[in-house]
Amino acid sequence: MTNGLYEHRRRRIQEKLEEFREQKLGGTIQHILEFNKTPAELKAEIDKFVIGQERGKKIMATAIAFHYRRLAHAFKLALSQSKGNLEQALKATRTPKANILIIGPTGVGKTYTAETFSQQVGVPFVVEDMTKFSEVGYVGQNVTDILVDLLVSGGGNPLVSQLGMVYLDEIDKIAAEAVTTRDVSGKGVQKGLLRLVEGVENTFEVGQERITISTKHVLFIAGGVFEDIQNIVKRRMAKHNLSGEWQNFLMNEDLVSFGMERQLMARFPVKVVYDSLTIEDLKDVLARSADSPLLAYINDLKAWGIELEFADDALRMIAERAKQEGTGARGLISILHRVLLEDMYRLPGTFVGKLEVDRHYVQERLG
Repeated sequence: MTNGLYEHRRRRIQEKLEEFREQKLGGTIQHILEFNKTPAELKAEIDKFVIGQERGKKIMATAIAFHYRRLAHAFKLALSQSKGNLEQALKATRTPKANILIIGPTGVGKTYTAETFSQQVGVPFVVEDMTKFSEVGYVGQNVTDILVDLLVSGGGNPLVSQLGMVYLDEIDKIAAEAVTTRDVSGKGVQKGLLRLVEGVENTFEVGQERITISTKHVLFIAGGVFEDIQNIVKRRMAKHNLSGEWQNFLMNEDLVSFGMERQLMARFPVKVVYDSLTIEDLKDVLARSADSPLLAYINDLKAWGIELEFADDALRMIAERAKQEGTGARGLISILHRVLLEDMYRLPGTFVGKLEVDRHYVQERLG
């Protein structure tokens, strides 16, 4: 009896998982096939969330819009030729791919921009911290683990996973010069990444099941600080008597000099350089972004009947502190928490009404 109940429950769970996989597949495929946003339309959506980085967002919007529009057109053609067989059509689909490399200081929105773009397109998205990966034989994760994360993001459906985006965070930390206890050269990880990024079929085991995922349609976006890369570029510019903004002269050669593998960097033809956020940018993140960290605090306190209002000079002071601490937009939540902690602890249940925060209030709590 017990075994019968267990078997019945196991079958029901399996059925639900299969149902979920099919729903995930249908939704993602539909998003891809119906994707028709222009680069300008896609950027306009991103502008609601990501403040600043106008040139960077323009470059990324163009690359992503063309990638998925191109994929949609080729996929539709392959589906008609395969009589609706999704797996066969996806294998037959052939499109060029332009992976993206984002260079910029911490807290300027590199990861956030990529994630927001994936949401607008409607595809699976995973972030991989490259500092955790190592060459086979050393302690750490193997780059093939990225495929497992991609599979999970795709709801366990390999077909869905093959249409997603992968963000390789802190890719500069696996440069060849970096000496660590995990990978003494950095080259092993880079060579392992090369196989994934260039778009081949990869087979791996999940439990007792062998799963094959092709990465030829996966859009890879890599991001890193690449500290002092500007000096490498400027030295080359001086050598060849070139003048202008270094960002406009960045070449693969400079990234190779930094310690990246030439073949790997060649797989990221779209280069984007993000600037440090200004105080005004940071203030706009608080005041204008649709995903402003301030909104969370406003909504949290509203649930207790407290109306939180920040004066303009208070927002500016928080932006100034974030700039001073060098944390970028990422540090705004921490600063807001420090400013509001005492009142968040003391006021719920004892006060209802308007809580006004001005520059003096912020200064008093930040010291």
